[in-house]
Amino acid sequence: MPRRTKPPKLLSPQQQAKLLRKQERRAKINAWLKAHPKTRIALAIGVIVLALLLCDFGAGRIWAAFHSPGVTASPTTQAVIQSNATLPTDTPTATPTQVAVVHPTPQPTPIPTHAPQPTQKPTQPPPKPTSASACPAVNNNPWCYDFSPGSLIYNPPQAFCDYFNCIPSFWGSDDPDGGHVVECQDGTFSQSGGESGACSYHDGVMRALYSH
Repeated sequence: MPRRTKPPKLLSPQQQAKLLRKQERRAKINAWLKAHPKTRIALAIGVIVLALLLCDFGAGRIWAAFHSPGVTASPTTQAVIQSNATLPTDTPTATPTQVAVVHPTPQPTPIPTHAPQPTQKPTQPPPKPTSASACPAVNNNPWCYDFSPGSLIYNPPQAFCDYFNCIPSFWGSDDPDGGHVVECQDGTFSQSGGESGACSYHDGVMRALYSH
């Protein structure tokens, strides 16, 4: 009679996906090994060396099993080892006492050498009060310029814009009439007071600046 063959089992979608993943991984590994023959040789050598090491380890355990009665026959050596293990506990107690005594003594000596340095610092602040202005001026300018009525300012000093927010064309050449200094509506200062179009790009003239 002919031999009956079992029909193949039907795999579920999850099992088919696992089988396809395994086949893809194997194909990738085989392709990588073919592309890198040197690494394949190195892996083979590593497997052989590992097998030899395992054989040596197993042989050593078998050898120790045959000769183990000689080791257990001397229980007195264990007592000697245990008694010697307690001895080192007395020796380390003497070492930390020497280290703790030596370190704290040299540290406080260099600290007082840096203490006299702050004595030189208070000599610098005295010249500061000399720069204070003697009159109530706008922005603490040294010429006592303010907004109370007085003399109009036609030729301010060159350092005028260091104390006032001047417009870009303050020192420009387009000043034929020689106007006086005024403050514009946006808080900037111009030298076009009394002229037509003064502060035209800064919301017009707000007030004049005077000297006394």
